[in-house]
Amino acid sequence: MRRTLCLIVVAVLAFAGPLLASASAAPGGETTARFAKVAIESVSPSMVTTTSRSTVTVTGQITNTSDRTLSQLGVRLQRGERVADASGLRTALAADAATFDLAGPFVALSGSLSPGQSKPFTLSLPLSGPDGLRIDSTGVYPLLVNLNAVPEYGAMARVADSRTLLPVLSLPPNRQRASQSAPGDIGGAPGDIDPESTTSDVGPDGSVVANLSAPSALTMLWPLAAPPQMAPGRLGGTQPRLISEDLARSLAPGGRLRTLVDAVESVAGVSDEPAAPSLSKAPTPTTPSNLQQSTCLAVDPDLLITVRAMTTGYVVTTDPRNPEAPTSPGAGSDDASAWLRDLQRASSRLCVVALPFAGADLDSLHQVDNGSLAESALTAPADIVDGILNVKSVRGLTIPSIGAITSDGASVLAANKLTKAVTAATSLAGSGSQVGQYRVGGLRVQSYDAPITAAFGALGTHPLTPVLTPDDQQVTLADESPLSRRQSALAALAFPSINVPSQRGPTVGRSQFIVPPNFWSPTAADAQALVSSATLLLESGVAAPMPLAKVVAGLDSDTLRNARLVPPAGTMLATNRGWLPSSDVSRDISDHAALSWQLQASLVNSDAVDISPEAYLAPLRADLLRGLSSPAQDTATDRVALRAERVIRVAAVGQTLERMRSSVTLLDPGGRYTLVSERSPLLLVARNDLDVPIRVRLDTIAPHELNIDDIGVIEVPARGTLQVQLPTRAETSESMSVQIALVTSTGVSVGAPISLSVNSNAYGKPLFIVTLIAGVVLVLLVIRRLWHRFRGQPDPADADRPEADEATRALAATDYDHRLAQEKEQEKELEGGPDA
Repeated sequence: MRRTLCLIVVAVLAFAGPLLASASAAPGGETTARFAKVAIESVSPSMVTTTSRSTVTVTGQITNTSDRTLSQLGVRLQRGERVADASGLRTALAADAATFDLAGPFVALSGSLSPGQSKPFTLSLPLSGPDGLRIDSTGVYPLLVNLNAVPEYGAMARVADSRTLLPVLSLPPNRQRASQSAPGDIGGAPGDIDPESTTSDVGPDGSVVANLSAPSALTMLWPLAAPPQMAPGRLGGTQPRLISEDLARSLAPGGRLRTLVDAVESVAGVSDEPAAPSLSKAPTPTTPSNLQQSTCLAVDPDLLITVRAMTTGYVVTTDPRNPEAPTSPGAGSDDASAWLRDLQRASSRLCVVALPFAGADLDSLHQVDNGSLAESALTAPADIVDGILNVKSVRGLTIPSIGAITSDGASVLAANKLTKAVTAATSLAGSGSQVGQYRVGGLRVQSYDAPITAAFGALGTHPLTPVLTPDDQQVTLADESPLSRRQSALAALAFPSINVPSQRGPTVGRSQFIVPPNFWSPTAADAQALVSSATLLLESGVAAPMPLAKVVAGLDSDTLRNARLVPPAGTMLATNRGWLPSSDVSRDISDHAALSWQLQASLVNSDAVDISPEAYLAPLRADLLRGLSSPAQDTATDRVALRAERVIRVAAVGQTLERMRSSVTLLDPGGRYTLVSERSPLLLVARNDLDVPIRVRLDTIAPHELNIDDIGVIEVPARGTLQVQLPTRAETSESMSVQIALVTSTGVSVGAPISLSVNSNAYGKPLFIVTLIAGVVLVLLVIRRLWHRFRGQPDPADADRPEADEATRALAATDYDHRLAQEKEQEKELEGGPDA
């Protein structure tokens, strides 16, 4: 019995051991499993200023995500050390909970929490003072909401947490701070600011004003881009064909792109919605607001081309791999028209800059090594954007889709005579610059902070982690609520303005160049919060507007510091570049692009058709560029999807080019072809099933007995035929085999060659020789007769001829009329007979 009891105890301990281990961590320690989720729903104030309340309040929901009941629930607010540099904007959110060492008291929540149930919470702590968060200087501070509970079958442990950031632009009045003898002397509490790095002026009432000594230069790009949606392999002039309705949903009310344009309309002052409050003079068409000057639309020309095509009606394919697959009607034409119209209206009041076509990656362009494609991806986009939006975009600045310039990317820019670009600060090695601009060989670059880009990428319902985010800065976005991610983005936006270094500055200096990811997805509330916060920074004086045109002009300065390009540490650019096309795919892309240019050069503009050769073939080259898009984020799933789409697009373009070549043919007459004479022409018919006329020439292979003249280049009409006469000269009547092929004027073989069996009625050289001999004999005979006649000698050929009688001589001497009359009289006599 005792042995049995011991076995039972051992079994129970073996079963419960892992549970106890996972649930018995100290309140400040890290857990090995999450039993719940904490969702922050509000942080008030979202940005601390002198007019804010002196208390920070955080509200939210906790949800039991485990299969066990949670009891003895307790939640508290904790703070970490002030963010010192841009990387801390992300590392603080990924740091161990133990680093949030300043903690408020636990607030008990009544009752227990069954699996799947949720419960609200509210936490409030003073901003300053020993019983609060002890924030007495400006900066950005990490906050953590910590949930402790006792899981069923476990012990008290931290079962969930959520993190966000609190930007402190200035501080409201505080009696304790006012009583301090020196500003910033707060007794060395965690998070105190080193007076060497930040200066905060304390007022008589204990308020801390914003540091206005060196306003940041704010330039905020507002990307408008989307993953490529055009179905591959379609020629120009055909009905637009999309691979899905994803873009239509994005353009519809509530969609991602619709939300982005709605927000930027308020910035431009053309929205029906009230704009963000501004302390400055209301903007007019001639006096743009500070926010208008700072904001610049960064637009992907591929998106504009696709949306414009949707406005005229489109279809959605059932199989993107097949350019001729069945389709269904698209339903987003009206939304596309409204979106494009509103964007045109907003862009007329804002700066606009073109992104690389379809997000084409510089390193991928280097891998493909096709100059024409690179030019289409980097130089042509500005003209496309200007043409569709009716604006004059900022020229001369390349914004790489991946976010950074590598040495390979720099060589692509140099080959296209592009000398200015944007790159992440982590991709530069050199001494700090106040303006954040550098000279890298022949390239001049504007730097930006990639962690701020990551914070913006985390916004919305489809958060993403940009590819330039190092491992130690990657945050599990699914663990954070939309509000906590929004709050972190607002803090990231404010950080360059608030953090004013007094010694050697960061790479970006005092520039505040904001580059959200191309495919960012802020909600309407997110976008409005960003606009309001940017307005606050500008109007408070901690930031000053820096139009993009001035940024570009500043890159011409002769005083820029030198730097060199380095792979950003801990990113895919430093470890592997798995998104690049393989050597085989790169070769196919380059070959297809070259073939498309060759075919285009052989096509002809014609008043009889509605499309030009360039417009006819440009969609195929656009498909190739879409296959070189950069990944939105570096995950195995994204890399596999990117490679698969690239293969589909390249293959579809190859199929279409082959169909084009087979659409221009010679009609095979079949059987034997007989020439009436030795110089009779060969009659053939060339057919062109393309929508544009094409210039071709005929290549012939024939035996030397049959000479075929070259008729040069001929033009075959669109969707028509042309009869061709080939001048020939046959030298034999024997059957001959002739091969004839069509080649474009640029040397591309088209159609299938035909083989003819040709016969001629000519006898060739034997007939010529016989005729020549007969002619020679005839001439000799004439000469012989004339020789005898001139000498008065009878011709021996006449020796056997009898002498003529008197009647014959007389008849020969008479003229023709007399002889004719005599013959008629003789005939009458014969008819009358002897009895007549």
